[in-house]
This record gives sequence, structure tokens and C-alpha cells, in this order.
Amino acid sequence: MRPVLTLIFCFSVTAGVLLVDDSVAQSKSESTTPDADSSRMSRSVSESIERATDNVNRKQKYLLAYRFAKGDKIRWTVEHIASTRTQMAGESEETSSRSQSVKLWEVTSVDSLGQMTFDHKIESVDMWQKIGEQDPVSYDSKKDKEAPLEYESIAGKIGSTIATVSINSAGQIVDRKSNQPNQANFGVGDIAVPLPTKPVTIGYQWSVPNTLRARDREGNPRQLKSRVIYKLVKVKSNKAYISFKTEVLTPVESEKIRSQIMQQMTRGYLVFDIDRGYPIRKEVEWDEKVQGFEGPDSLLEYLGRMTERLVSSGGDSKVTRKPKPAGLKPLR
Repeated sequence: MRPVLTLIFCFSVTAGVLLVDDSVAQSKSESTTPDADSSRMSRSVSESIERATDNVNRKQKYLLAYRFAKGDKIRWTVEHIASTRTQMAGESEETSSRSQSVKLWEVTSVDSLGQMTFDHKIESVDMWQKIGEQDPVSYDSKKDKEAPLEYESIAGKIGSTIATVSINSAGQIVDRKSNQPNQANFGVGDIAVPLPTKPVTIGYQWSVPNTLRARDREGNPRQLKSRVIYKLVKVKSNKAYISFKTEVLTPVESEKIRSQIMQQMTRGYLVFDIDRGYPIRKEVEWDEKVQGFEGPDSLLEYLGRMTERLVSSGGDSKVTRKPKPAGLKPLR
């Protein structure tokens, strides 16, 4: 069998009974009633204000736009954890992987039209994987002088420019010169999340078309039309919360094809800082299962999460905090 590799209260309450004089009880009740009424009134006012604020926010329009300045250095930590289980011909194999990296956008120019050009780099990686019963393999670019065979290609890209990208304020790519043409596609969109080209209200949706590629049982290539649907869910403290999910438009003819596109079937959310003009957090999740992709008893399960967090921006040259490792529940 060929392994599938993935870049992977009790509260105890004692009741007491107090026997008190009726007049004392009545006096006590009368003395607490105003406080109770006041508390209820306070809650009612707070709820009314909150509802009114929500109504105002839903009618307000927000312009979501990328804004960079020449010389900006924007860093995010990126953590990707995944677990895959493959079952074929009575045999089962599990693969787990975890990677933590620091991604850098170094802005080299901003023209009169507002188009921004930046170098996309990976400053460091800390990676680990385990396939079946094999010994785990790991690589930390900050500590290890040499990378194991599995990570040699990644180690060679640390610190160098992976791609030079030009985008407009809506995140649309105007130009790209890539030094990594065969970069893996995890269904999380392009290098910059696309934004609406006009001011929008909460609840507004937009989508970006995409093409998924796979091969059928005979090895013939298949192209499936898909799209990523984005929605502005809320705006709080001038930070826009945007949900997204992948939707396949072309009917999937077989589980064989479905098994090849499952890593691109994503859902998640993005937090876009409207004042700063770029994302400060993104989280993507995968929870996919395919039965019968290689015979009736075959099974493929994929569980994963990718999290990006802003750690420094502007002209900063150092990461201001280290990422906190996230957990991943085991496959059932």
C-alpha cells in the first residue's frame, strides 16, 4: 500500500431551611425588590443598546482594502497540523505531520495606482512527520545544520524569495514571478485573500472561481469547477470577520476523484484589520472522509488545521511573540 503523505462541573449543593418570622421575611423581601427591579431594568437597557448597535453596524458599509507602505515587513506565524488514515486491502496506515513557520512579506514598492509589490519569503521552519511505524522525521531550521532528505527542498528555500507578487487594494494579483512553480495547493485561496472592490455591509457575500484537477480510475485528467465563497460575518473594533468555504460546482463522478480533491475542500475564517489594511489571523479546517476510493473496503480520512497569526508589522525586524502550538483531535 502506498502511504498518503500530508504536509498533516459537579456542583454539590446543600439545601438549608431557615425558619424566620413572617414580618422579617416580608421586610427582607420588600428591601430586595427595588434592587431586583433595577437589575432587570439595567439588563433590558443593555440589551436594547446592543440590538440598536447591531442594527447600525448591519446598515453601515465597510471598505476592506489592502494598504502597504514601501519598506513594510509583515510577519505571520503559520502552523499546519494534519492527520491522515488510509485503509486498503485490510491494511491500515496513519500519517501525522506538524509544521510551524514564519512567513514574511517585504514590501518593495507602492505605485501611484496603489498597486503593492512585495517579496514573499519563509524565514524559518520547524517540521515533523511520522508515517506508519516508521521513525519520526523532523527538521528545525534554527537548530539543525543539515536537513533530512524529506526536507532538503524546503531547507533550500529558507530566507530566499519564493515569489515576488504585485497586488491591488482588493488583493487581486496583478503580477507574480514565482521561484516555486509546483507549490502545493491546500484550497485556501491565493497568496492574498481577495476582497470586495466596493464598500459592503455585514452579510455581504462574494466568491472566487477555481479549478480543481484530478484523474479518474482510467487515469484520464478531470477538471472540476469550484469556488470559494466569502462572507462578511461581523465587524468588531474595526476588525472584519470573514468566513469562507469551498464549494464544488461540477458533479464529482467517483470517490476516486473525491479522494484527490479532499485537501482542497476547506472552511474557515479570516480576521482582517481594516485600519492596518491586512489580515491578522486566518484559520482553515479540514475534516474529510472518502469510502471506496480504491475498492469497497478502502477508506481515506483527512483531518487538519492551518492557523496564521500576525506577529510583527511595519518596519519591525523581529518576531514579537512565538506561536502557541495548537492541538488536533485524533481521528476516530
